Amino acid sequence: MASLEKLRTLIPLDQLEQSCQQQIYTELERFFLVTLAVMPDAHTGYTLPIGGVALLDSVISPVYVGYDEGCGMTHYNTGILFDEVIKNAPINDCVRIFERIKEIIPIGKTTGKYRDYENFKSAIGDKELDKRVNEKLNVQLGTLGSGNHFIEIGENKDGQLCITIHSGSRKSGWLVAAYYMKKSKFEDKHLHQGFFELTSEFGRAFFQDMSFMLRYALKNRLVMMEEICRLLGVSIDHFRVINENHNCADLKGTMGEIQYAVLHRKGATPAYKNQFGVIPGNMFDGTYITRGLGNEEYLCCASHGAGRKGSRKWAKGKAPNADGNYSGFNVEDFKKQMEEANIICDANESTLDECPGAYKDIENVISMQEGVVVDIIDHVKPRIVVKG
Repeated sequence: MASLEKLRTLIPLDQLEQSCQQQIYTELERFFLVTLAVMPDAHTGYTLPIGGVALLDSVISPVYVGYDEGCGMTHYNTGILFDEVIKNAPINDCVRIFERIKEIIPIGKTTGKYRDYENFKSAIGDKELDKRVNEKLNVQLGTLGSGNHFIEIGENKDGQLCITIHSGSRKSGWLVAAYYMKKSKFEDKHLHQGFFELTSEFGRAFFQDMSFMLRYALKNRLVMMEEICRLLGVSIDHFRVINENHNCADLKGTMGEIQYAVLHRKGATPAYKNQFGVIPGNMFDGTYITRGLGNEEYLCCASHGAGRKGSRKWAKGKAPNADGNYSGFNVEDFKKQMEEANIICDANESTLDECPGAYKDIENVISMQEGVVVDIIDHVKPRIVVKG
């Protein structure tokens, strides 16, 4: 029987798909789970729903962090009017800027130029893992990746140009996650696959190697931000850059009778008191900038986006959703919607799974948490969007 007293949710469970609800009930039964907070963008994930935040007692979980370790958001408000930046940029045309971004920032599975980053040496001492990670580490630093990763140049409520980037630790982080997920099949069997005792050899090693990838993800986004600022001819004030991971595990120390509290975010924006955060909606509705309220009931977290309505195959009309219906999205409608909004992007068959209709209503998602876990301090409308 699920322990509902452990559950804190910002969205009524009956608004979530059945598979997501089942994941929630399953995770609530784990004896080492202290609290499970569900964000309003929640949808079915791998083991833990995306949009789930789990506080565990002396246990750490690679599956609760997910494959894209350190996936997160970086945002920079230039403080300069959008039209003024574009007018004075070395390339002062939005279409050409869009094309140039795709030239200087590798997207998809593409690698980039070699950049010198610290060598990875796994805490567990696995030389094969070290070799595979280091083969990717330096050539993928400053690259976007694929899926819903994006670069967005937009205009905030004061008309200022803002840059927002969504990306993670790329293949290096995936390799580390996959390695420890596999190892968890054979360790700490009383916890089941996907979990380690924090103080065990593999628990300590996973935390150390994951932390390396969280730092790498932060640096990856920052390198891209610096490249785009150079392209636009604007300086970057690093003190005003918001850069946060939303796929991670943090050690919170002693909490009451819990000796080692481990907070896992699987697609959730940190929202500690007065902490700035970034919540993107979709290619059409743009991005919200938040200030955290430090609500401990919901583990000081907020949603990391709007949340998908269904799978990528469903969005492309190639598979039904939970109720047996197909998406009905088509490329021409997608193109028309973006063109009428004057948003420069690639609206085509390959990006149809990222069309605005594939995501939940961001205003509704925001309304469930505004004044509860965050205050909204800005909203940025997209003008240029590059998708991975």
